[in-house]
Amino acid sequence: MIGKREDRALKAFTGLEGGLVACGSTCGVVTGGAFGLALLHDIAVKEKGVTAEAGVMSLAGEYIRWFADRFGSPSCRGRSGVDFYTAAGQLRFFVPGDSLGKCLWHIRGAIRHLHAFQKKPLPEVDVQPQALQGKPVHCAQEVLRGIRERTGIGDPVLERLSFIFDGGVGFQGGVCGALAGAVLGVNLLLGMDIRNTSYLQTIKSFGVGHLNLLLDRPIGEPEPFGVGKNIVQRFRAKAGSIDCSGITGEYFAGWNEFQKHISSSEQCAGLIEFATEEASGVIQRLI
Repeated sequence: MIGKREDRALKAFTGLEGGLVACGSTCGVVTGGAFGLALLHDIAVKEKGVTAEAGVMSLAGEYIRWFADRFGSPSCRGRSGVDFYTAAGQLRFFVPGDSLGKCLWHIRGAIRHLHAFQKKPLPEVDVQPQALQGKPVHCAQEVLRGIRERTGIGDPVLERLSFIFDGGVGFQGGVCGALAGAVLGVNLLLGMDIRNTSYLQTIKSFGVGHLNLLLDRPIGEPEPFGVGKNIVQRFRAKAGSIDCSGITGEYFAGWNEFQKHISSSEQCAGLIEFATEEASGVIQRLI
């Protein structure tokens, strides 16, 4: 659909499977679809900046609301009912196969729906200057920028378009952008290079990763799920929740309302720094 490959960004998205390291928050089909919409309009984002970002966020919100209406929930656990952090939950995902089949069906439906977005123009959103105290603040983007500056690990496309995580992805209250940024940053190093990995290796990595979700001490070399689980647990302990709505107590109506909040919130600033430190510390120990 976009006519180019962004394999590093795709690698970073390894950790968003199952609602962010399989913890049940915003479904990876939702986050992947929202980022795909941003990729469709990347040229406009580079040329027009804030106004294009706001338009993309409007499209992302529209997509996520469609997904929730069509499939019941934008969250992985809300949609599938599966808890990947228990052996019974993982077994239930694969046996008898209806849960796995449902995921494949939802991926198919989402892609078919997103295909029509190629013909949609970017909505015009009234971006109010008074909502900004300086430049706009994007949670995931701030974390990814901090990781790059501290470790040298980064990707310009991922960083530029990570604004889609604002307000819990498209302002829908889901997974916190700061936490998503930390997981994305780590997976620029550890994630699966899916287009250049054999099918058997992909299955092996998936199996080891999901086994590590069940273990106190992960087996094998550091990998996305064993490492990501610790980041999620520490962030939840710090913030009290992994979802934007749970942390802020808000569902933001749009661009202006979110920017008014994020530009003045000491809590969010603290969590952005915490997530940056957590991810950067992991990367520095591994490189």
